[in-house]
Amino acid sequence: MHLEKNLYSIDKKLLVQAGTIINIRTLKNIAGSSGKIRYVPIKNTPIFTDWIHTFKDKRYSDILYPHEINLKIISYIRRIKMPDKILTELAYMKEVSPYTYNHSLTIAVLAAKIALDHSLKNKYAPDMALRMSLFHDLGKSRIPLSILNKRSPITIDERRIIKTHPLIGYVLLHYYFGKDCKAVAFSSFQHHERLDGSGYPLGIKRLNKYSHLIGIVDTLDALISERPYRKSPFSLRAAIDLLLDESEKGRFHKGLIHTLIRYARKKRPGSKLVIAERGRDKEPAGNSYGKTAPLTTRKISGK
Repeated sequence: MHLEKNLYSIDKKLLVQAGTIINIRTLKNIAGSSGKIRYVPIKNTPIFTDWIHTFKDKRYSDILYPHEINLKIISYIRRIKMPDKILTELAYMKEVSPYTYNHSLTIAVLAAKIALDHSLKNKYAPDMALRMSLFHDLGKSRIPLSILNKRSPITIDERRIIKTHPLIGYVLLHYYFGKDCKAVAFSSFQHHERLDGSGYPLGIKRLNKYSHLIGIVDTLDALISERPYRKSPFSLRAAIDLLLDESEKGRFHKGLIHTLIRYARKKRPGSKLVIAERGRDKEPAGNSYGKTAPLTTRKISGK
């Protein structure tokens, strides 16, 4: 694997030169070059305030309940400490791409909610889900805004550039967390991988369980958010229908999708789960999410 452009940290240190092969040795060198890491309590930063505001998102009123569970998640957030440089990185992301920043905070809360409900069965740790989720899209801070905010379907070249963001984030996390990076780095590297091997960047099937959880809620939030590439967002029902289809294709863990369905049935929490027929809500018109612009062939005079 390699990157097409030089990659710099937030403190302007060159981490990887364009074209350099990124392997285990490269990553170890990057992690070892971070020096002494100063951890800062998240509760003393503006990011904590922004994170708490996430619980007021009306899109998730049928998922982020009851209030007691939200308070428990907040108690985990309050205890988190992070490297000071990555806090600067997040502040930079908030400035250049507010959507990606707020999306990352939201994904962390959703992942923690599911982790709490699956903590015994699948041994998820809510605090780990929070920390890993928060950095899953860190690499997007290096993707041109002209691509991230494009209204029309992206080109093949633009999609190739977007697909570098998991690797970019993976490298950045090695630098910011140093030798402790393994606990969070997979959140970036694997969150677009799928259980059937259809994801990227490696097309693997054996995933870190937190990365897979992040991939599910990442897709959900992307679908129900207002974005430049469609006139209106998916409804929660239409988004869950799409996730169900993906689980039936073997890409997502079906049990986690069923958990989302149970959340959305807030008024009937104890009733038996029955999967209704899909298609009750349709994909929004003019949606170019996940679509690539068709190739065009130019006619050259005289040839």
